[in-house]
Amino acid sequence: MKKTLPVFALAVLAFVAWRVLGLGMADHFARSDPERALAWRSDHPEALLQAALRHAAAKDWPAAKAHAERALRARPIDGRPLRVLAQVADQSGDKARALTLYRQAARLAPRDLPTRVWLLQHALERRDAKEAAAQLDALLRLQPALLSELQAQADLLAVTPPARAALLKTLAAAPPWRAAFLAGLAKAAYPIDAIAPFFAALKHTPDTPMAEIDPWIARLRSENRALQAYVTWVNRIPDNQREALGNVFDGGFEIAQEQQPGAFAWQASSLPGATAYWSANRGTVGENSYVVEFEGRRTPFAHLNQALVLPPGDWQLSWRAKGVRLDSPRGLVWQIRCDPAGTVLAESVPMMGHFEWREQTLAFTVPPGCEGQQLGLRIPARIPAETVMNGTLWLDAVGITPVLKNSLAAE
Repeated sequence: MKKTLPVFALAVLAFVAWRVLGLGMADHFARSDPERALAWRSDHPEALLQAALRHAAAKDWPAAKAHAERALRARPIDGRPLRVLAQVADQSGDKARALTLYRQAARLAPRDLPTRVWLLQHALERRDAKEAAAQLDALLRLQPALLSELQAQADLLAVTPPARAALLKTLAAAPPWRAAFLAGLAKAAYPIDAIAPFFAALKHTPDTPMAEIDPWIARLRSENRALQAYVTWVNRIPDNQREALGNVFDGGFEIAQEQQPGAFAWQASSLPGATAYWSANRGTVGENSYVVEFEGRRTPFAHLNQALVLPPGDWQLSWRAKGVRLDSPRGLVWQIRCDPAGTVLAESVPMMGHFEWREQTLAFTVPPGCEGQQLGLRIPARIPAETVMNGTLWLDAVGITPVLKNSLAAE
């Protein structure tokens, strides 16, 4: 009896060791060589799934179905075998069963991309906009990089009137892919008039930042739709900034630089050789002024700009400026151009040297056909050597007013 116990214990240990070895080998080969893994353990769920996937890829549907059913029995909580069974049903023409199985697969494996892709495509084919938007959202939350492949389907929802509301509701939840999608939609090949209703409806989603609308505004401006771009922009600016509206937005630089709301506000940046910022208590009007400091090296400065929408007619640009040892061969000028053509309408007298606060003006005419304009501060250099600039310029109280014919006649 005493001899029998050690023999029995050794047999048990040997069996356990063999099972552990078999499981380890099956785990090791499950993905790379599922058939070999199944030779070690015939009910290994991952190996059965991988075998089913390989048979499905080879269009061996009976084998794919057999392995998927065994995988599902081995691990009933895994939705991926259901996806293979759904593929089998789909290939046999049983669309109803395929849909049922794909939906079951999505519930058990909500992060399974192939399942989501099929459900999205099915929803699009059935013109089920609500389901298509939901599957699109799920896919892009799982893998945002898929947007490049799914942009066309998303754009289709945006430009199809019956589908638009579902996509807008999805975007109202601020999914992480929203900004990239809107940028792609703005550049889509669809005509502007096909896309415009979608962006117009976005005004009912107040949490959409201006930066996400900027690509659409840029598209409108590039196609000579400046007025439409401006109306889109006005509808999005915060209520507390509406007092700054005018022919020039925030001409006194009272709104902080980082809070300037998009293209029809000030676009200002620094570049090597120049530092630009809003300075408190240095202006002649209000609390702030614009300041740019130059470091005495080549600086192709053209970095203060604002898009305008002025109707045809005669206008006057006015501003206050102060220069401190502003040393440059060409100085700094205000330039007004037609947008997007780029035709120069007017250029101010160069600002250079040392001078205290003073008011300056520039008369100009907006011709018919020039719906949008661009106001910009720049160095009017003809060659790189003329971009060398030293000193500091302050600006404040920038405004544009119409010149009435009566006043011209009186002069």
